[in-house]
Amino acid sequence: MWVYHNANTGQTVELPERDAILDCWPNWTITSRPAAPEAPAPPAAPSRPEPAAQAPAGSAQDLPPGPPPESASKAIWVIYAVSRGMAEKDAKALSKAALVEEFGQEEENDG
Repeated sequence: MWVYHNANTGQTVELPERDAILDCWPNWTITSRPAAPEAPAPPAAPSRPEPAAQAPAGSAQDLPPGPPPESASKAIWVIYAVSRGMAEKDAKALSKAALVEEFGQEEENDG
C-alpha cells in the first residue's frame, strides 16, 4: 500500500498503487510504500520525496492546472474535492462520477 501525506493540509491517503499525479505535486510526499516489488522496476522520478523536509523543489506553477483528468482514480478526485473545500467524509461518500460532475468543470464555472 502506498501512503501519501499532504504537507499543506496534513491529509494522509492510502492507495494500492503509486500515483503519478501525487508524485508531481510538491506538497505530497510518500510516507510508506510496499515492502519489495515483485520485479525490479526503474524509479518513476530521479528524486525520492519521502521525508517532508526534502520535498522536491517546486512552486504553484509546477502543479497540474485545474481538476484531474476524468480518467484519474476516485481517490485522486476525493483529494481534489477536499482541496476545493469539501469535507473528506462527504467526498468519499460520493461516486467518482458525482465528483467529476461537481468539480470537473471548475475552470469554466469560475468567475
